[in-house]
Amino acid sequence: MTAPSLLPPLIRPSPEAAMKVGVLANPKHARTMRAYARLVEVLKRERITYRSATTTPQWPGTEQTSQLLDWGADLIVVLGGDGTLRASAPVLAAARVPVFIIPTGTANVLSKHIGIRSAEYALELADMHLGSQSMLICHVPVNEADCFTSTGSRREHFVSLAGIGGDAIAISGHARLPAALRLGVLGYAYGASRALFAPLIKAGLKDPHPASPQFEGTTVTEVWSVMAAKTSRPAGPIPVFDHAEVGAGEFEFLSVELRSTQPGDRLGEWVQIGWACVNRRPASHSSMHYWRGTELSIRLEAPAPVQLDGDLIGDCSRLDLRAGTTSLAVLAPN
Repeated sequence: MTAPSLLPPLIRPSPEAAMKVGVLANPKHARTMRAYARLVEVLKRERITYRSATTTPQWPGTEQTSQLLDWGADLIVVLGGDGTLRASAPVLAAARVPVFIIPTGTANVLSKHIGIRSAEYALELADMHLGSQSMLICHVPVNEADCFTSTGSRREHFVSLAGIGGDAIAISGHARLPAALRLGVLGYAYGASRALFAPLIKAGLKDPHPASPQFEGTTVTEVWSVMAAKTSRPAGPIPVFDHAEVGAGEFEFLSVELRSTQPGDRLGEWVQIGWACVNRRPASHSSMHYWRGTELSIRLEAPAPVQLDGDLIGDCSRLDLRAGTTSLAVLAPN
């Protein structure tokens, strides 16, 4: 299998153009290509030299980003969702080249967190500011995850959210839907409904440097899921993580330790948790255990699915998470 190649430049470089823009597009959704066409109009009008590359399931964006940087891109525009950004994030952070997000994915957690609520709004920002470099820069750490499976371990990166157990099961349920039905929160709601009654898993949690006194550093417990977040709203409008910040040097961790196993009791427990979240008091429910820190090792008695920024990684028996020491320079609204 050979690495993907860049698409040829769609306009010729002009002497007046000082900026070179690389465009990384995930063509999975039709709205990506519609947004791409509008972006091209802006780039042509501003006489900005650009080159484009598209992602594939086999090549989700890492290699294409490297090629765009080798070409000399001063700015990378990502048309896609959290998964496309996750694939390109380590390369962009290492190169210290800024990125502008046009959110055309399903959840678009990071872009919403920094104030880019839709592809249409992003295109308006591009129309006003692209080429002028007048937007703010938000520094977003690129975090690390070591995933241990039956065949060995591998290192992955993520930006907004990592989870093992029930929340990853919810992602897998969403992934099984037809593409036309994976529309934002509704698609994830279907996956979540399948995961609500997932069995509890026995987990050993070890945090060598906990920043919260509520967590002693090591514990063994039965959980529905364990998550590490840098955004307060990882899956819709309801805040789940009160103290999570995308630019922070630490995670807000959450261990969901449900007490019920029977379907009726479990449903009642979820209703209570949902009500606490709606009222912005998720930590008030006894099943929701929060703490903050920069590292966490999760060891399971039996493998469970893992998700990073909404991408399914596979079943892991151990997951080691570390807050990032390198950062993306993301253009954000003023």
